[in-house]
Amino acid sequence: MVGGGLTGLFTAFELVERGVDDVVVLEQTGNPGGVTRTIRRDGFLLEPAAASFRLPHPHLSRLLERAGAGTRPAADVSVRYVYVNGRLVALSASPKALLAPVLGLSAKLRALMEPLLSGSSTADESLADFAIRRFGRGAGELVSSLLATGVFAGDPQRLSVGAAFPTLAEMERATGSVIKSAMRNRRARATGRDGAQTHLPVGGMDELADVFVDRLGDRFRPGFDVESLRREGGQWIIEGPARMTADVVVLAIPPWAAAGLFDGELADVLRQNVAAPIVVVFLSGSGPSPLPRGYGALIGPGEGLSTRGVLFESSYAPVRAAEGSWLAKVIVGGAIAPSAIAWDDDRLVSTVVKEVEKILGIDISPDFAEIVRHRPGIPQYEIGHRGWLSQIDRLLGAMPRFHLTGWGYRGVAVTSLATDSVRVAQTITRS
Repeated sequence: MVGGGLTGLFTAFELVERGVDDVVVLEQTGNPGGVTRTIRRDGFLLEPAAASFRLPHPHLSRLLERAGAGTRPAADVSVRYVYVNGRLVALSASPKALLAPVLGLSAKLRALMEPLLSGSSTADESLADFAIRRFGRGAGELVSSLLATGVFAGDPQRLSVGAAFPTLAEMERATGSVIKSAMRNRRARATGRDGAQTHLPVGGMDELADVFVDRLGDRFRPGFDVESLRREGGQWIIEGPARMTADVVVLAIPPWAAAGLFDGELADVLRQNVAAPIVVVFLSGSGPSPLPRGYGALIGPGEGLSTRGVLFESSYAPVRAAEGSWLAKVIVGGAIAPSAIAWDDDRLVSTVVKEVEKILGIDISPDFAEIVRHRPGIPQYEIGHRGWLSQIDRLLGAMPRFHLTGWGYRGVAVTSLATDSVRVAQTITRS
């Protein structure tokens, strides 16, 4: 196993649980967890990457329970906000969100006609085209922008709905309507058939990773920088600080990193993967919190801001803020404003403070800021992504006992990483 991020740890643990004892996880750095590392500063827990997940989940719940990883429900995520037309608007988590004061009357009426539309598309459609086709231009542009921003910090015109948001495409196929499927799912939740809620790891994402490392024991090898891979004599040769041989190799690292370890057509295909650089800026201050209750706010299209979203950390995860202080997590850049990654710290902080004050409509007066830059950033599942995966699967067919997993392929959420980890472990053990 090359890569000690969450996907690598999940996959290794799942293999061990399935009876494959001879597992080794090679991690380049000294810290497990990959980008999901926790920064601890002056009583704050700063989570610069994904730091919450929906439970119960068929794969993630099982992994966490068997590893003994503790979780707790988030304090308050019932309210989410959108900043659109120069004001902050609260949205409910239901189809009634279409009635919120973020659209004109004609756009709302067109969106509410969505259940009456027939037909679906089998083409590799962009998220924006899908949403506009289903809800009309006004609502479609807003919905697609918010979805693209909230998950991928991406461009809705370039993201593939089938690859990036397969649930949306499935909702249309299932009932012929996204709204009909959403209402059906809501009824299922009301009857207790789907009670998934947002949860947080107890102690932080780094402690979550440490739980899996502890369960793996000396199978986890930090500080092992893999330089190259090659097939020789029926085995894989791994070159690094020491030479290792393996019957099976799993690369649980981003596609662009995997492509640098070997030559050939597969490496060329992996290099085609696209990512969006983002900057995470944490802001904090003492005294009464200026942040609303709820999870956070996404920025609608055309607002002219570099900020893509603001998470109200101390509102929905109060354990992350020092006593008597508030904490916000601001996402900047992404596919819409990629140049922000190159801004110096002063410009970043100054811009973010001004924009957050504009979004909230008040002076926030932060005491400190912490900046984390993510390069290359979040993988983008753009139009053609599913064809790209098919190419990879075809090429993997000619590479015995070689597997790829991680957030570059079949989902960027923690739950998606767990699902793909189980898929890879099943494939290895069945073969």
